[in-house]
Amino acid sequence: MSHINIKLLDIEKSYGSKQVIFPSTLIIEDSSFTTLLGPSGCGKTTLLRMIAGLETPNAGEIYFDDTCIYSSKQNINIPPEKRGLGFVFQDFALWPHMTVFENVAFGLRAAKRTDQLEQKVKDALKAVRLENFADRYPHQLSGGQQQRVAFARAIVIKPSCILFDEPLSALDAQLREQMRAEITVLVSELGVTAVFVTHDQVEAMSMSDKIAVLSEGHIEQYASPEEVYSDPQTEFVAKFVGNSNWIDDKHMFRPEHAQLTPIDNAHKYQVEVLFQQFLGYTFQSHTKFQDQVWFLNTKQKMDVGSHIDVYVPDNKVISFS
Repeated sequence: MSHINIKLLDIEKSYGSKQVIFPSTLIIEDSSFTTLLGPSGCGKTTLLRMIAGLETPNAGEIYFDDTCIYSSKQNINIPPEKRGLGFVFQDFALWPHMTVFENVAFGLRAAKRTDQLEQKVKDALKAVRLENFADRYPHQLSGGQQQRVAFARAIVIKPSCILFDEPLSALDAQLREQMRAEITVLVSELGVTAVFVTHDQVEAMSMSDKIAVLSEGHIEQYASPEEVYSDPQTEFVAKFVGNSNWIDDKHMFRPEHAQLTPIDNAHKYQVEVLFQQFLGYTFQSHTKFQDQVWFLNTKQKMDVGSHIDVYVPDNKVISFS
């Protein structure tokens, strides 16, 4: 299966007087799993739909490898069906009156690519471990199986990139966790480029090679999950990704870096215990420092209302100018 490098150069989008994507540049490496992460209304789905050709930018350029598929200056706009992309949507979009086989075959038939159709569909179903479900109908499948059919339909056309628009949000928590792992493994095995949209930071952190964090039409940071978490470039990223304990308006640290015993090169803070949650492997303590709520992970249970000293290494405090 082929894969592509996707380049969005100074891309922007407005609806009337409302600008939803400000001039943004994003380079998505081939064979990588990139997630567009952010709250509702931040522009992540619009960005995905511009890659797909389902939305037309107001300015900028989009390249697949060295081929320009959109340019406002050059008046180029390749239609969606000629961009060679696979789609997996939030609602699965399966035809209820068609069997699993026919749902997967639909894209091939629509594109009049019926050569070896049966074998291609069988191969796609085998890739998602549904080869024995070809004759079933969508209503006879579980949510996870329906999701896999949608994925098979996306890969059967041998796309150079698969676009995922919040595909797991309709599933329950346990199934969502299972499908996160399955999609990550399948994308890796296929070696295809993937772009995944979600507002769920756990999905983004656990599945991605790189994450683009968006806020109000701006790409706040584009980096590996580890870097986004440990070295957030903006206050928005620090607050949106993971738990952050704020010392003041410009200084924060991650909960796991706090200790309850004195250590060298650390600052001491006194906090009040508000309440605790037992998570099986640790207690998550909600504490109060001045007017801020801090999360602390502790091994021992502490009395509500008690005051404890917390030590934070100086080199673990993240500062924003």
